[in-house]
Amino acid sequence: MKSGSVSRAPAPAIDRMGRAAFPAAIVLLMLQPAVADEPAGEPAETRVVEVTASVVGVERTPEQARREALQRARDEAVAEATGIRIAAQQLRLLSEQDGAVRDGFSYIVWTATEGRIVREQVTYRTRLEGETPVYEATLVAEVALEQGVRDPGFTIDLASKPPTRTYRDGEPLVLQVTASRRCYLTLIHVGPDGSLEVLVPNRFLAGLEIAAGETVRIPGESAGFEIRALLPDGRERERERLLAVATLDPVSFSLEASAGDELSTADAGDALTALNRWLLRIPVARRAEVLWDYEITR
Repeated sequence: MKSGSVSRAPAPAIDRMGRAAFPAAIVLLMLQPAVADEPAGEPAETRVVEVTASVVGVERTPEQARREALQRARDEAVAEATGIRIAAQQLRLLSEQDGAVRDGFSYIVWTATEGRIVREQVTYRTRLEGETPVYEATLVAEVALEQGVRDPGFTIDLASKPPTRTYRDGEPLVLQVTASRRCYLTLIHVGPDGSLEVLVPNRFLAGLEIAAGETVRIPGESAGFEIRALLPDGRERERERLLAVATLDPVSFSLEASAGDELSTADAGDALTALNRWLLRIPVARRAEVLWDYEITR
């Protein structure tokens, strides 16, 4: 929502990729520098695995099929490296717009505490089964095994206000975040191709501390920015995700190329592995994450 009185200029909007809708010289991804006493977990054991996953190219574009094959390969790589079994490869979302039920992938690579992909190399192949194309992704992944035990008393909840999982193209998003303990929030937009954009913190909201049990609105009523759902060009419908990470310590994640492990969003795979490396540096007992799916339609 626009902040301030009606006489003020409209608040700059953040689009679906997290970029502020104002000149490029003023970019949103200016984050606080990392604090010197950032906690670090024990060095993680790593395992290298190679997996191949395939998706039948029916009712999908080639781009969507390759993307889904890579998602499956990532899930299977984590499962193979950690010895866990994927109980539910897919999740299902009921569209509020037309009542249809659609499949989405579990992104176990984001949510599993057992392991995270920290490096990957991907090759694609297309073959035909009869007249039907099958898209394959072969992934060589280095998986780091998480150390420690998650604190069951440390949780975070992410929801929309009003409650919805479907947005029209251009519609603003208003979010509510609740944490069980005093913590610091990092909010990241996850594109359908795995690309990332940091929404919070930003140049308007340098840091967000949440008190135990407090529910915080994002953006706040006087935040000076908006978050909008925008469809990519040529798409009629898209599913996207927001990842909220709560940490007991004020640690920062940057997508700037100069930040070392954290890389530019130009390469979605690099951005994903950079995020996983950042999470691995935070002891698992001192962080909580939640992944929130939503759909954008015309």
